[in-house]
Amino acid sequence: QGPVLDDFPDDAPAPAAEAGDAAWSCPTSFPTAADDRPALVVAALDEIARLEPWLEQRVSSGHPDFAPIAPLSLREVVEAFGALIEDGVLPDVGEIPLQEWVRLGCDDLHGFAIEASKAQPGRPSAREREDWFWNETAIAHLIGATATALVADESPLVQGLARRAMVPRIYMSTLMPDVDPFILRERRTWRSIPSTARSAPT
Repeated sequence: QGPVLDDFPDDAPAPAAEAGDAAWSCPTSFPTAADDRPALVVAALDEIARLEPWLEQRVSSGHPDFAPIAPLSLREVVEAFGALIEDGVLPDVGEIPLQEWVRLGCDDLHGFAIEASKAQPGRPSAREREDWFWNETAIAHLIGATATALVADESPLVQGLARRAMVPRIYMSTLMPDVDPFILRERRTWRSIPSTARSAPT
């Protein structure tokens, strides 16, 4: 049986010796928020925690470690996306433009999940891994919700990123059902506050 990503133990198990061509079934459940953060943020943070043991296993077997490139950690990116969706609040990332840290954050979240999935048993194709990520994970749904919020940004660069780069076109109908990649929406102005002024996660 293929791996089921919403049922991770605390420690990643050893890969099955004979995974064969078992179907790669990876349903994802979205838990209810246990605090005042959006449920999708809680689900994405939980998903990161459950994927980390698999990435550690992959690294321990001799593969290169995953190297994030965004100015924020994976968890900070998730929290920042949640704040942007809910309140229109941007994190303090210095002089880095909005479209740049969002793009890097999306790349980090996607790359982390795909690398972690490679430690699991089974031999899914690259397309199957992409289908799993974009169709089944809370992380991808968070990216889609963030992109949907950003289509109203006042900057054409940010609008272009949201419509054409954050979510692959073939998955937009699921993750961004109300967004046309070529139609401009009403513009929105975001608030920027220092990261130290935001409430710490409980």
